[in-house]
Order: sequence, then structure tokens, then C-alpha cells
Amino acid sequence: MGEQTQDKLLFSVAGARGVVGKGLNVEVATRLTLAFSAILPPGPVVVGRDTRPSGKSLLCAVIAALTATGRECIHLDIATTPTVEMMVEKLDAAGGIVVTASHNPVEWNALKFLDKRGIFITKSDSERLYDAYTDSKYQFVDAAATGKITAYERGARDHIDAILGLHTIDVDRIARRSFRVVVDCINGAGSVMAAELLQALGATVIEMNCKTDGDFYRDPEPRAENLRELADRVKVEGAHLGFALDPDADRLALVDDNGKALSEELTLALAVDQVLETEKKGPVVVNLSTSALIDWVASQYQATVVRTPVGEAHVVDRMSEERAPIGGEGNGGVIYPELHPGRDALLGMALILQLLADRELSLSEQVGRYPVFFMSKDKLALGGDFSPKKISDLIRGLGPARIDASDGVKAIFDDGWCHLRVSNTEGMVRIIAESLTEERTATLSASARSVLNTAWNR
Repeated sequence: MGEQTQDKLLFSVAGARGVVGKGLNVEVATRLTLAFSAILPPGPVVVGRDTRPSGKSLLCAVIAALTATGRECIHLDIATTPTVEMMVEKLDAAGGIVVTASHNPVEWNALKFLDKRGIFITKSDSERLYDAYTDSKYQFVDAAATGKITAYERGARDHIDAILGLHTIDVDRIARRSFRVVVDCINGAGSVMAAELLQALGATVIEMNCKTDGDFYRDPEPRAENLRELADRVKVEGAHLGFALDPDADRLALVDDNGKALSEELTLALAVDQVLETEKKGPVVVNLSTSALIDWVASQYQATVVRTPVGEAHVVDRMSEERAPIGGEGNGGVIYPELHPGRDALLGMALILQLLADRELSLSEQVGRYPVFFMSKDKLALGGDFSPKKISDLIRGLGPARIDASDGVKAIFDDGWCHLRVSNTEGMVRIIAESLTEERTATLSASARSVLNTAWNR
């Protein structure tokens, strides 16, 4: 299906999202849920939401639509995306719906759709959902068959227990380090469990923006430039490190012991380092836009790196095929199948604390062991048709060693790379570049932008 728009609603493999009151409202949420119910096998559906002010009414619409089609609705209320995913699997549900726009600003919201495995629905199911939505292919049950609503209040606790029970997590060893940690949940869904998990790992926790009021005081995307207040707080508190989550807690960024906000690309690199050191070796699966630092870390364990199109669903599918022990996305999304095949910021916190405890290093010392890659992440408003062939022909003039057009266009050079692709979550083209020097990265990014402008004749 690819990305499509319908009444300013953005469809992708990650679900459907829009600005509330414009592309997305309770009517649209109801129709989407009715369509989703129509394509699911029999069984209950698990639902949850992040803390956005619009989330409550949209979740009510989701619940009403599910019960109107005769389905039991297992209601988690405020829950992280990975918690909903895990509860779909644990409770043997037919699927799940998370009301969250993840890293988008607060005026946005979305419905993320999960299959019975607790992972994002497949591309073919996304197409079936889209058809059912646009053609109103759904039906209601009579009063006697109306589905029931069941509240499940142990979701966060079950999630915590599952992380603590991983064979890679040694709770006593982590606790002996007596970590002092600042955690910034951006008043999102992670607020219901982040501090509790860290305390269970023996850490002293300083909570920052851990209410569930949906007041996103900063840009929701957990990138280094958005973490100035967390960095300051880590220094003031004399903490060992700081953790920053996005609103639905599937992405994680870090601040080191010196109060330096780190690139979110380091989150996955640290988690991969920990898992490959303790697990039997295997391939690491990441997306095309993830830092080459992953290749360096994997090489330390003679592991290969497999790259996929951007999007959690693509990474998860390939991880299953490759039987990869660890993978994820460089946006701070760690995927560890032993827990559950989905991005999980809470899991990322535990793996990183374990790595630091095992090596008896500070975060800055551990990061200092890695080579430094300079990455820029930019975006440009979509100014015309994005034709991979046309872009590839233009970018070939820059002399890349090879071009990967499996998702947008990625040009790989001997000394770096640049990747141009249409965003799955907003009407923009993302421009990501990376090399070993700031100057070369800036040149690659500028060249990519120039290619786009040439393609659109502006």
C-alpha cells in the first residue's frame, strides 16, 4: 500500500495518524476501529493510550467501536506501546490498538494497530484495513451480542517483571552499582512504570516530568538537542546518567555523567554491545538510516549487520527471518526478541545499566570507547513527486560507491552516506547524512538537499 492520505489522514505500516480535529477525530477513530475489527480473527482486543489530552476521547471511540462489533475490549488505559504489545501476546488477544502519535507534537494523535503476535500488522493487512475503512466494510452486532469491557490493571507490573526476569539482566549486579539516575518521561505513558523499574534495579531515581497529564514541555522526539533541561538536571543532581523517553516509551535517549546529551543513535549501539557480549552471536538487524556505529560494534563480535527499510515493522519481520538476537532503529528504538519483538525504551534502560555494571564503567567512559561518527538529521517539506529513480539518477552524479533504493534513496560513499526518504509520519522528506567528520557530513547533507531541489526544479 505504501503511505497514502485520506482526508489529511496519514496511513502507513505504523497505523494512521493526523492532527486532531482535522485529519483525525472520534468519527475517524471509530471508522478505523470498525475496519480493524472486520479484518481480525475472532477474539478480544487489547487497547491503551499515551497521555495526550485527545487520547481519552479517541480511546473511548475505539472501545465503543470494538464492543459494537461484538468484541471484548481489554482496557489498559494509560500504557506504553511496548506494554500493549506484550499484553496482546500474554492475554492471547486477537490484536491491539494503541492510541498514540509517538514522537509527534501534542496536536497529533494516531491509532497503531497490532496483530495477534502483538506486533504491527503486515503490509497486506494494512491494505485490507485501508480498503475496509474507505469502503465501510464492517458490520455491527445486536444488543445481546455487544462485547464487554474488561479492565486489566497489571500491564505495567507484568512488563516490569518480564524485564527483570530476562537472563541478560542481573538485578543484584546492577543494584550493587547504586546508580543515581534522572528519568524524563515527558509526562507521557512511561510515567506509569519507568521509576518503578529503575527502583527495582536498585537505582536512586530522580523523576522529571513523570506526571500523566500529557504536558509535553519539550519537543517529544528524544534527540540530543531537545534534552537541555535533562542534561542540566543530571549535573545538578550529580547523577550517573539520565534517561529520556518519548510519549509512548518506545524510544530512548541518554545523558551521560558529565551532563552531555548523547545522540539517540548511541542507545541502540550500547544495547547491541551488551546483548552480543552475553548472547550467542548472530546478525544485527537495523534500518537503513541507523548509524554506521552499529557496524563497528557488531564487528567486535564478528557479527553481521542486515539493513531494512525504515519502520519497526520492517525491522521486526527481518529479525524474525534472520533469528537476530538484537536489533532496532537508530532513533533510540531497541528490539530484543527474548522480551518481545518491538521497540522498548524501558528494556533499553535495563540493558544499558547492565552493560555499565558489568564493565564497571561510567556512561561517558563506555561511549569514549567508540569511534565518533557525525550524523545530521534534517527534513525538507515535500515539494513534488519523490521519484527514487529520478533521485538516484541525480545523486549518482555525486560519485557514490553504491546506491540503495529499497527505501527512498541511500547513497553510500567510501567516507560516509546520505539517505533521502519520505517520512512515514509527516509530509516531509527526511535527509540523514553521516561520516567521520562534521565537515563531510555537512557537505553530504547539503548535496542531498540540492538534489531534491533540482528534482523539484526549485
